[in-house]
Amino acid sequence: MASPTAVHVALDLGCGPGLKTAWIAEHVVLGGQVLGIDHNSACFTQGVPRDLASWLSADAHALPLATASVDLVWCVAAFEFFSRPAHVLGEIRRILRPQGRLVIASAYQLWVRPRAWPPVVYDTWCAPAPPAGDGLGDDLVARMHNAGLVAPTCTAYLLDPPVENPIMAALPLVAWADLAPLVATHLTPQQYAACREAEKAAEPEPRSVLLVSVGQS
Repeated sequence: MASPTAVHVALDLGCGPGLKTAWIAEHVVLGGQVLGIDHNSACFTQGVPRDLASWLSADAHALPLATASVDLVWCVAAFEFFSRPAHVLGEIRRILRPQGRLVIASAYQLWVRPRAWPPVVYDTWCAPAPPAGDGLGDDLVARMHNAGLVAPTCTAYLLDPPVENPIMAALPLVAWADLAPLVATHLTPQQYAACREAEKAAEPEPRSVLLVSVGQS
């Protein structure tokens, strides 16, 4: 996922003790504002860096923010705990400014089909990771679309074993039908055939996976 730019007001929704808020603060313009919202006010007594953001205890189902007031909503390891996720998405859509962005990231233990692509696929790749295959994240993407968010997508990343290059973690979870149009011109016939075989050989197995869903207002 490309880092957001021109962010004046950012919200870390379900921020907990603020352990992930530093990343969002790095992408706010000079003089901008970072908000951290969590329903549990006790989180804000657990070593939260007070100068990093403005902290507020509130319900994600009824955000105390003005309509079209936020450029970026960042929700990490929290969305799956909301009792009415569709309502929360509606609230997020309400507070986002035009062209504002929502990023939802959560880790799960899932049955997935990792593909053992030939090294040439990674060597020639020069674009952001494409959407995940096998229906990973489709439910959340549909919910984001229903909430009025534009062009929502979900990218999946293998968390184990850890790798420095996120593309190495993402491409094994992309279906060949989606990958082929993007790499076919770089492959020899033998390499192309090897990729098709890698797709056929992929078997379901339980793995730790990070799903990152992005949508715009």
